Amino acid sequence: MKKLIILSLLSTLAFADYTQYKPSEDFAKYFTKQNCSQVLDKFYYINCYDYSLKGTKAVAYRLEADNLKGEQIKKRPRFEDDTNIPKKYRTTWSDYKNSGYDRGHTLSNASMRKTTQAQRSTFLMSNITPQNPQINQRVWNKIEKRERQVALKLGSLEVLNLVNYDNNPQRIKNNIAIPSSYTKILKGDNFKECYQVPNHDV
Repeated sequence: MKKLIILSLLSTLAFADYTQYKPSEDFAKYFTKQNCSQVLDKFYYINCYDYSLKGTKAVAYRLEADNLKGEQIKKRPRFEDDTNIPKKYRTTWSDYKNSGYDRGHTLSNASMRKTTQAQRSTFLMSNITPQNPQINQRVWNKIEKRERQVALKLGSLEVLNLVNYDNNPQRIKNNIAIPSSYTKILKGDNFKECYQVPNHDV
């Protein structure tokens, strides 16, 4: 009985600073069985995963200013396979070795660093796509900083990331499709911004 109470308490503490994300009507339409091979509910965010692409098509979440303030976890965890996905459709950290592409976060690690569990969820390989290094480290990184700035200013911000693919995409190891571009939509009270970024040098 004591063990159950302790486990329950630890589970509660892991989510203590966050509430479970539920997409607004505007964003929910991207996370349907018709559009996704599997909809992954990660508590902090929702992910539309595609088996044929071996990658995400959309990730949505809400940023709360309170979770971006104060002490943030700095140490980056290891990438992890997403065991919620059938093994034959999963991707692994090693698939990206010598590919010429970064392991690009769809939901930024820096946007979910209030708790260890929240941060670890962003290092699931289902949240990762092959991203051009220049885009990942410069352009996309600036837009990720922008979403946090807006969330801090507004108090709360809903974000939708769309990962776009060509009809016949190029692929890296393990048949992982390379996105052609990324779209980020920021939505708050009386506020909306949209960015689209190609997945090649600019």
